This record gives sequence, structure tokens and C-alpha cells, in this order.
Amino acid sequence: MQWGSLRLKIIISHMALLTLLMLCFSIVLYDRLLGDLSTNLDNLLQSRAQGIAEAIDTYWEIEQREAQHDGISPTRLSKTNNPNFIKIAQRWVIEESNRPDLLDIIVQISDSTGTVIASSPNISQRLIFPKDIFQDALNGRSRFDTVKAPFSSHAPTMLRVFTKPVSENATVVYIVQVASPMTSIHNALADLKTILMVLLPLTIVCTGLIGYALATVTLRPIAAMIKSVQQITARNLKLRVPVPRSRDEIHDLAVTFNDMLARLEQSFDTQRQFVQDASHELKTPLTILEGEISVALKKPRTPEEYESVLKSCLEEIERLNMIVGNLLMLARLEDRAMVAERQPCDIGQMLADIVADMEVLASQKQVRLAYVPTPGLMVTGIPEYLRRVFVNLIDNAIKYSFPEGTVTITAYRSGGSITVTVHDTGCGIPEQDLPHIFDRFYRVDKARATGGFGLGLSIARSIVGAHNGTISATSSPEQGTTFTVSIPEH
Repeated sequence: MQWGSLRLKIIISHMALLTLLMLCFSIVLYDRLLGDLSTNLDNLLQSRAQGIAEAIDTYWEIEQREAQHDGISPTRLSKTNNPNFIKIAQRWVIEESNRPDLLDIIVQISDSTGTVIASSPNISQRLIFPKDIFQDALNGRSRFDTVKAPFSSHAPTMLRVFTKPVSENATVVYIVQVASPMTSIHNALADLKTILMVLLPLTIVCTGLIGYALATVTLRPIAAMIKSVQQITARNLKLRVPVPRSRDEIHDLAVTFNDMLARLEQSFDTQRQFVQDASHELKTPLTILEGEISVALKKPRTPEEYESVLKSCLEEIERLNMIVGNLLMLARLEDRAMVAERQPCDIGQMLADIVADMEVLASQKQVRLAYVPTPGLMVTGIPEYLRRVFVNLIDNAIKYSFPEGTVTITAYRSGGSITVTVHDTGCGIPEQDLPHIFDRFYRVDKARATGGFGLGLSIARSIVGAHNGTISATSSPEQGTTFTVSIPEH
């Protein structure tokens, strides 16, 4: 696998994205677990503190009823600095500290002066908390704190502490503090870290291997395409890349590439045929020029003979100039190298002018031109090029019409386009020749006697195509031919 290959880029991108997602997931999971464990612990401590206060108050109420039954004065039943209340608190702590739900719970009960009156046996010494905790408690406010203090051993332990003041007659009489070590939370988070640190690289590596396998399978058709493309040259454009059976983007790429190869093959064949035809057309006048000049140089000639030879040579040179000029125009049209600016053109008026100019030619052939001018048929284009199209079509119609025939020109608006038809009453075009009449240098056998180079219709098609239009022909032998030109309306 090469560096910079598409396969490697896909795998690295996939692994990088997965790593980022896994890191985000791990952070969110860690934070959520920490929050949930902390919330659960706080709820547990708050619940235990409330339960302890209610249990002690229950014991105290029983003590009060018994004291009143014995005739003790109610003023001596206050919880503040009352030895009996202290004994009750100590008894409850000793009796209840072995309950399963209180094994990891530290209970410490203080009076309003901050003196500890009862504490769990699972702490080796009195827990000393910051003064602000007791100050808030004396003000009647409960609070959660995280402090470092010794637990069952002398080693300091992080404790989560809930301080709950218990009031009597709007006065705080004692304070219940319930604490629990945060070891369980730290252990759970440490286990999660270990799992994530193992799973994260393992998942990324496994994903990379799976991604490599999937990329290999996915890119296998592309590898086959590359191998086929490397074998394609200008001499074997008939080769095609294999098309995968799957209906996906790679299938579409292969089909598109084969379509491009088909167009290239057609273009190469067209260019090859063009070169052959152009060589043939250029060879004829050049051969004539060479022959006449050679004959003229074999022996001295009279001025009249030299003049005749020069006139013949001039005709062939003009023929060459026309061929070269037409070829240059075709090249410019195919490359869209049209330097003239497009402008609004009135097709109806243009056809009227062309018909008026060609009346003389039509009368010489005893052909009648029929055209009814239609105003307002506007397109955007290059007037001289469009004029050449219609002159070529009308000129051909006059040439191939029978004497006493009629050439009918019509122009009308149709579906957002301007359509022009030129119909003649001539010999028509054979069915086998009709698909090729727009090819370069192609001439129907019946038309060869009229001269020309076989480039007129090819130029007309290129001009119409450059104007985003279409040109087509229909014909019936001995009944005439109809050419149809359609150009988008202005």
C-alpha cells in the first residue's frame, strides 16, 4: 500500500474520525458516570441523615413521654445540654452502626457548640471539619462538602460529608453529619479508565484492519479499471474498462469512462477520416497544378499558352484557398473560437434579403423561390454565420431542383425556437446517403457533377450547433429534400 494512496487516506481518515468520536464518547461517559455516582452518594447521605434525625427524635419523644409520666418538669426535657439526649444519641449510634446500610457510613452528632456528643465506632478519632461548615449549620443551612480526613485507618481519605442541622423552636439544637469515603467512586472511575484505555486502541486497530479489508474490496473495481486504462492507447481505443455489477458510483464511473472512450474513438475515427478526405481533396488541385506547370516547362510556349496555363493554375489556387478557408472555419467553429460578437438577428428579414439576392441564380436554373416574409423572428447570434447557413441551404436547393421546380422557404416560431425549412423539388437524396450528408467531404454521387467540396453542410451543422440549435434533413427520391433548422429564440 503506497503512501498517499486513496486506500490509505480512507483508512487514516476513518481511524482519525473514530478516535475523535471515541475520545468524545469516553469523556462524556466518564463525566456522566462521575456525576451519577456523586449524585447517588449525595442522595444516600441526605437520606441517611434525615433517617438518623427522625430516629433520634423518635427516641427522644418516647423519653419525653416516660419523663412526663414520672412527673418530671417539661423544662428539663430540652435537648440542649441534656445528658439524657446525649445518651439517646450515643445509644442510637452504637446500636445502629452495625446495620448493613451503614457499614460504610460515618455518623457524627454534635451539639450547637460544635462538641461531638456521638460518633460511629468505625472512625479512630473525631473528624474535624472547617469552621464554616458549622457556621452554616448554626444558621440552619444544610450543605455537602468534600474533605480529607482519617477513616478506619490513620491514612487520610477523601470523604463526602452531608451536614444537617436539627432545630427545635427555630433554634439549632444539634447537628447530624453523615460522611462516606469516595473510594467506591474513585475505584469505579479507575476501572472505567482502564477499560477505556484498553478498548480505545483495540477498537481503533480493529477498525483499521476492517477498514483496510473494506477499502480493498471497495477499490478492487477501480484497480481493475486502472489496469485496463493503462492498456488503452490511440491504436486500441476499442478497449473498454470492466463495469462492476454493483449499481454504485464506481459502476457509474466505469460507464461514464466507457462513454468517454467511445466518444474519443469516434473523434479519432472522424479526425482520421477527415485527414484522409482533406488530403484527397487537396491532392487533386495540387496534382493539376504540378501537371500543368510541368507541361508548360517542357518546351517554350507562346504568351497565349502561358496565359492559359496561368489562368488554369489560378483556378486551382482559388480552389485550394476555398478548401483551406472552409477547413479553418470548421476548426474555429468546433473550438468555439468565434471572435464576432453575438447580436440580435431578425431571421425573417435575413431570409428576405437572401431570397432577393438569389433570384438571379434561381431564374438561370428556371427555379422559382417561394417565401413569405415573417417579421419578428428574433434570435441571438452572428449574422454573417447564420446567413452562410441559409445561403448554403437555398443554393443547394436551387442546384438540385428540376427545371420549372420550386424552392419553398418558411420561417415560424415553434416552442421557444425559430424554425426555418427549405424544401426543393429535386432529385432527392438516397436513403443510404442521408445519414452522412453532414459529414466532411461527403458528397452524394448525383451531386458530384455540380462541383463543390462536400463541406457546406458540415459547416452549416457546426454553425447551427454553435448557436445551440439543430439541423436535420428529410428526403424522398425524385420528390425533393427538406432541410429544417431550429435556433433558440432571442
